Amino acid sequence: MRRLTLVGFCAAVALIGAGFAAASALAFKEEAPEIGRCLKLTGGRFKEGNCKTAAKGAKEEKYEWYPAFGPNAKGEEQVIEPAQRFYTAAWKEGTAIRLETVNGEGVVCKTQTSEGEYTGPKTNRNYNIVFTGCEASGVTCISTNPKAANHGEIRVKELDGTIGIEKLGATSAKDKLANVLKPMEGEVLTEFECSGLKFVVKGEVMEPIKTNTMLTAQTIKFTATKGKQKPEKFATDPAGTKRVLFTKNSKLEEFFQSGQTLTTIQTNLVKGEASAVN
Repeated sequence: MRRLTLVGFCAAVALIGAGFAAASALAFKEEAPEIGRCLKLTGGRFKEGNCKTAAKGAKEEKYEWYPAFGPNAKGEEQVIEPAQRFYTAAWKEGTAIRLETVNGEGVVCKTQTSEGEYTGPKTNRNYNIVFTGCEASGVTCISTNPKAANHGEIRVKELDGTIGIEKLGATSAKDKLANVLKPMEGEVLTEFECSGLKFVVKGEVMEPIKTNTMLTAQTIKFTATKGKQKPEKFATDPAGTKRVLFTKNSKLEEFFQSGQTLTTIQTNLVKGEASAVN
């Protein structure tokens, strides 16, 4: 069932359903989804192994949802232990890695790796983020904040992630989810130089994630066209919100909107799911 929280000042999202007027839709904001596991259980509330479709009758009661943190609807716990909440990510071979501004400036890289962990029902932490073989207009780059040891290497600061609804479906089961990443402290993700030309990248970036599917590994795509990221906001964000990157170099006085293109494969220690239903 879709869960709703009243927020008196925020025009958040239109509710799906014939019984709601437009004015009512503006008064509500949906709760975020959560990370967990769909496990076999006789008498469970769900009929399938993704805990998306409610069981109808005893014959369909085969699976139950267990949050990664805390008890489920039945008061039972099968949490993901702290040592099992970690994951790694690595660039998918043969795909492009690019940071491009809306005014056409860009940096390309050859590889990417990172690490992370789930820190709460809807949150995650990403660190040791490293891009290698990075160039701008054929000139090799190196990051200065965080400082890199090797030319061609750009390091990114530790990032804080939050999962939310990127696109509303007709029901919760059809919602699409995304993870938004931003620096744990301040606004700057990275600073780097390319033959004396200094760059600063700040802001936040979104990655669509697989929804309502139990996985150990998933392919995550950051998609941008001419400096514009897709998606740029959650469905529950106020109108006009932009969760995007901005880049400037030492020859310019202003930051320009930027987009990241990257296909990376994230591998978890245990099979889990980002659920839009639970």
